[in-house]
Amino acid sequence: MASGRQPPQMPTGGRMGERPMESPPGAEGGPPPMLIDSLKAAQGACSRIPPESSALACTFADYFGLCVLAPTLPFYLEEIGVTDLELWMGIILSAQFAAIVISNPAWGIMADRYGAKLALLLTMLGDTVFFGVTAAATTPPSLVVVRFLAGLFSPLVPALALIFKVVPAERTNKALGTYSLAICAGYVLGSAIVGALYDRFGFAGVQTTAAFVAVLAAAFTLLSPSVEAPRAAGVPVKVSGVGAALQTPAFLVFAATQFYTGFAMNLGFSVLPIALRAEFGWNVTQVGFAFLALAGALAFQFIYAVPTLMSKLGIERLIALALLVVLLPSALLASPPVREYSGVLFSALVLFHVSFMTAAQLPAIARGRFIGMRHTQNGTGAVTGAGRTFFALGQAVAPAVSLVAYSRLGPAAPWIMHILVVLATIAVHVLAGVWPMELRTHPPISSPATATVAVLAVEGAPASLPATNSSV
Repeated sequence: MASGRQPPQMPTGGRMGERPMESPPGAEGGPPPMLIDSLKAAQGACSRIPPESSALACTFADYFGLCVLAPTLPFYLEEIGVTDLELWMGIILSAQFAAIVISNPAWGIMADRYGAKLALLLTMLGDTVFFGVTAAATTPPSLVVVRFLAGLFSPLVPALALIFKVVPAERTNKALGTYSLAICAGYVLGSAIVGALYDRFGFAGVQTTAAFVAVLAAAFTLLSPSVEAPRAAGVPVKVSGVGAALQTPAFLVFAATQFYTGFAMNLGFSVLPIALRAEFGWNVTQVGFAFLALAGALAFQFIYAVPTLMSKLGIERLIALALLVVLLPSALLASPPVREYSGVLFSALVLFHVSFMTAAQLPAIARGRFIGMRHTQNGTGAVTGAGRTFFALGQAVAPAVSLVAYSRLGPAAPWIMHILVVLATIAVHVLAGVWPMELRTHPPISSPATATVAVLAVEGAPASLPATNSSV
């Protein structure tokens, strides 16, 4: 008769009475507990950092990569036997920004529909790969291809989209100042790396450093908490009104100013290393530290001067002031007695030129946010991406055109070209009806009640705060 008792079970892998063998940590196929604990601790630390910090980290990494490229490129091309330095440098830099022209709208749409954090992660993975591959490129055509591919993964539009999701409209000026400070930090540290490491480790060494910085930014973004509303897996957010927004007079002047600021920035950064090397005999370390001084001065502009002026003057008045004042350094740089005096004076004038370009750049970016808020539902990222496409178009045109003009027409030609682009930008504002009306009526960005009125008067919209869409 069965007793109903079950016979004792023999432990797996041993004899009766022996304790079963314990699997070592991680033996079941999962990560070791120590690694899991470390990742949780890192994620906890990142969760206490402001939510826009990942956007700032990616912006820093991208501009760090640009700044270890631009000042070293003419010297590296000379090392590998290139004779027409201006032509190839212009083609390589223009290829990168031409790719940004293509990719910016797509990244803006993706940030709106699937989340800015995902878009940031994908762009930083691309930066990591192609910054690293740049270190192995040894011919001008290979550099053109690699930097074009790097340009397809610019993180700047997803970064702005993320900032606009978490920062209130009335804090736009300060948020853009911090964003631009991340750009400056990339320039400062990138320039310092060039000055300190290029002679010892060469072009490949500094480009590998840029890839490592991109890896760190991607890891930080991955561990940072999501700031976006949860959505069903694979279901995009509904976006509407973008097409109408892109047809407004406000977007026309937004696009024109973005093109100008991109053109002016890359004209200065492209001509500076070529001129310092060709006209004043500076070496790569001296050029690197010239970029360092430039970035340090811009940091003051970004973190204090421009946000303060934007709060007091408003968007349109600050842009008008910047476009008028920037004509002075261009006229001086086009004058042979002034530009040929010394490399230090030349660098100072280029700094003056870039400083007033940035005084137009930040309020121009703010325009994009307010256009998206006024005309779209969840479309601020797409409007920002469209505007940044014109910025990248200016960046793409400037190196090739300015350096060809420099080598074929003389050192004054790029600065005369810049004066013509400034005058064309002013003409667009006048023909679109923004100026002089907006110069009289435009309010400062100082409170929620005035922040989003910034671009509405040109379209006859009521001076009241429109409903903020969920993408802001």
